[in-house]
Amino acid sequence: MLKITAAVPTYNSEHFISRCLDSLVQQTMPNDEYEIICIDDCSQDGTVSILKKYGEQYPNIKVIEREKNSGGPGEPRNQAIRAASGEYIFFIDSDDYLGIETFERMYQFAKVHDSDIVLGKMVGVNGRPVPQAIFKESKAEADLIKSPLVYSIGPTKLFKVSLLRKYDIMFPSNIQATEDQVFVMKAYLKADKISVLGDYDYYYAVQHDGEHMTFAYVAPQDYYGAMKVIIDMIHESRLSRTDKMKFMAKFLNRHFDFSRTTDFTITIEDEQEQLEWMTELHHFVERNIPREIDKLVHSHTRLKLYFVRNNDLKGLKQFESDKENMIQFTAVKNGHIIANYPSIVPYHLSEDELVIDDRNKISHYVSKFQIKNNSFSIKGSVTHTALKPEYQSLQKLSGIWVHRERKIEKIISPVYSKDGEFEFLTKFTDLAVNEGDIGVWDFFIESDIDGYKKRARIGNSREKYPYSKHAKYIGNNGKYAYSARPYFTKTFDNLSVEIKKQEMLKVEFRNHDSDQYLTFIFPGSQLFFPKQSLLLLECNKQEFLIPIKKQISSAEGTVIQVDRNLVEQKFVPSFLQSTDIVLSINSYQTVLVPKKDVSVYFCSKNIEKKLWCFKIRKKVDLFIQSDQSKFYLTAR
Repeated sequence: MLKITAAVPTYNSEHFISRCLDSLVQQTMPNDEYEIICIDDCSQDGTVSILKKYGEQYPNIKVIEREKNSGGPGEPRNQAIRAASGEYIFFIDSDDYLGIETFERMYQFAKVHDSDIVLGKMVGVNGRPVPQAIFKESKAEADLIKSPLVYSIGPTKLFKVSLLRKYDIMFPSNIQATEDQVFVMKAYLKADKISVLGDYDYYYAVQHDGEHMTFAYVAPQDYYGAMKVIIDMIHESRLSRTDKMKFMAKFLNRHFDFSRTTDFTITIEDEQEQLEWMTELHHFVERNIPREIDKLVHSHTRLKLYFVRNNDLKGLKQFESDKENMIQFTAVKNGHIIANYPSIVPYHLSEDELVIDDRNKISHYVSKFQIKNNSFSIKGSVTHTALKPEYQSLQKLSGIWVHRERKIEKIISPVYSKDGEFEFLTKFTDLAVNEGDIGVWDFFIESDIDGYKKRARIGNSREKYPYSKHAKYIGNNGKYAYSARPYFTKTFDNLSVEIKKQEMLKVEFRNHDSDQYLTFIFPGSQLFFPKQSLLLLECNKQEFLIPIKKQISSAEGTVIQVDRNLVEQKFVPSFLQSTDIVLSINSYQTVLVPKKDVSVYFCSKNIEKKLWCFKIRKKVDLFIQSDQSKFYLTAR
């Protein structure tokens, strides 16, 4: 048995089918381990000719020419299921394409975890919207109820063929739209394990304008008939009754937000046709959706259901207009956002029924970042999308650092906050207090308006970050030396800080007789040290504190300079002529390494020295030692 069957339905695809096929034949999986079945639905252009040329060149490509146009991709996909020789089948639209490691990665993951269905991270091309929340992280087993799986019900996934054949899961041929939703929802409900991969760009979905598969007009009776099939499948599934209700609510949220129902009062101009759609939607909801679901859906879905259950097209149309201008009708009361929409007034709803907290988002912008001394400054602004501008002056802002693993929080107050403008100053020493603080801290901002609280990750909307991606502060909390590196997360581009124990760094020593300064260089490291740091030098069993004259931090590296004359007063000239400051320190015991670069170990250590007739103790942040000399970078 082959590992994978790639199923590609085509119709008038001559302008883009080559890109799709190229991505399939270039897969890193050996071509004798998978097959490509192309099912042409009576194309009127040169698609078939292109398919045949590829078939002649690649023996694992099979071309099936349908004798009659089916009107959609469903029946061609069914033919691929019947003809498949692979253990798994992957459906690809002819205008889309795959990452070249897709088959190898997905199959290996599916085999390791015995997955029935595997979703691979999708990428939108040319502005094509694709599901994102489900691909936040890879999961061997995604929970159907708790995860956003219901928002990804297109068929472009990896399915175990035996699952499809065992439960006769096919694309329904008696409808011309939403057949993919019926297919995927049935597969979801029958699968024992659904996996998600978010570690690679698996599927590229392309925004297009031309004709690809033929689609006929769908009457509202047929459309909501297909929705009834999905609801019936949920009712008949093996889920518990509680989970059935939760899953049905999630599906309805998706349906009202991302389907033909979403804005039919706007996209359909003919009022009689609007009435037909409203009537069928009314019948579908009243006959199939238990009223207890109304309490489980999102707020705007709940409010829409009042109009739908009463077959109130006029009220629904006004509601759609109201929610587009929601900030005119919202208010904060008793810790919640209340929507006093004029359209809903006739239904005499209670205040609790008018809560729309979930419709509000924090809109944020960071205008400035600054690493200064031992602190990290963030300036910016926040607004609320569902509230009038005057509410900005009433909000109390907090900055919240959340440890990603331990989930503990460290809350900071703004040094400035007015009308939504803010400045937060975080001391790195507050993030790195003990051993448990090592790890990643994610930054949130929380707004409190009269008891209504909203929290959001921030950083992805910002001015250009002024530092390199490897820029970090080097500090010491008395227990260990650490680095604090601000960065922006890969997937959502939000601000985080990584705290790590600081160990070795490469350092170079520059000594030219003509130079005014002795220079220590950390190449490729943009470092920030505590303010007024000192170098403590030891030579011939004598130690001296030398002020750092200059500290220059850039993307190319960090330079620390001390006054040559001051050093020459303390040390013999032979030290300054030495080129043997070459060692690596990986513990408190020094290990000499015969190279002309120096590795530096950041550690916590108290040193004691005599100053006149007194002994003083200094906490050391940076310690460098060679066979001739010792250097300590410390804070005053």
